[in-house]
Amino acid sequence: MANDSTPMTTATPIGVKSSSKIFLSALILSQIEDGLYDLDDRVSALLKTHRGYQSSDKSLIPDATVEELLTQTSGVAELVIAGFKPFLLMMDSNWEPSDIFDLIQDPPNPPGTFKYASPNSYLLGMIAEHLGGNRLNALYQEKLLEPLSIQAVLLPRNEIPPGMASPYDDRSGYGGSTGFGDLTQIPVWSKVTFIKADARISWASAGIVSTPENMARWAYELFSPKGSAVSPEVRGQLSRSFREATISLAGTPQKYGFHIALKQHRLSDGSYVTTYGHPGGGGGYASALFYAPSLDLAISILANSDLGQLRGTCASRSEDAIPFDCITRSVFEIVLGE
Repeated sequence: MANDSTPMTTATPIGVKSSSKIFLSALILSQIEDGLYDLDDRVSALLKTHRGYQSSDKSLIPDATVEELLTQTSGVAELVIAGFKPFLLMMDSNWEPSDIFDLIQDPPNPPGTFKYASPNSYLLGMIAEHLGGNRLNALYQEKLLEPLSIQAVLLPRNEIPPGMASPYDDRSGYGGSTGFGDLTQIPVWSKVTFIKADARISWASAGIVSTPENMARWAYELFSPKGSAVSPEVRGQLSRSFREATISLAGTPQKYGFHIALKQHRLSDGSYVTTYGHPGGGGGYASALFYAPSLDLAISILANSDLGQLRGTCASRSEDAIPFDCITRSVFEIVLGE
């Protein structure tokens, strides 16, 4: 259900959370292909005339390369989303992307250390805007979405699409009373819509709203040799970007590349299907986006609640961390005729 009275469909707008990162990496690599900057250029050089970056505490922001930001190896610490400071930022109608750096409290780790952290994406988004000469949402529309007639928006700059699915979670984690429910109905968010407020701490990292059918189409256009979202050279860069080290993402082992993940899905017969994609979750939404090169198949799964702890029938298989894993495996087995 999109809310208490409206059924969910494949055309229902919903927050895709960290699956948004795949749009960001496609834009960054396309800008590099256009000659705007290089993978080994550093933040300090690319943002030397960016007022927001220059006014931030740079002792907490590593002078990383674009490649380190894309692979989440800049060492930057994750944001601290607790207390009054994040609440004030979420309520601020004058929000700017660089405001997010006020929520970093810990010093960075050494460069090359994998640390999955939102500031990596924020810095990339600021670089894309600064060198691209436009806001990130407009760049997405112009460079990626409109040429393919794909429907998606980036919050908080764009308006919330009509009919968007409401986010559901335990309300006590978002300023409400204990219990599962619609986060937009919590009284503390009566003056500012929760979805828009949450986007102010998501933006380039997790701020895209789209539909399941549009997300599946996007993954296919991006990763398939038959797709036209990016050039073959950029598509090749993405598929070759995975680091050797295995990391844990969405509760399962994966390899990480340029803001995309490589995952092995074990089927019932013991064989595996490899996918490119990215999971997402938080703020009352959950997502999974996969493209399987061996099947030339893209899958998008979206939910308006956090499914991380609700394993259901997945409980019988230890490698299935969330229901998305079960659903994806089932689709693969149907396609393969197993």
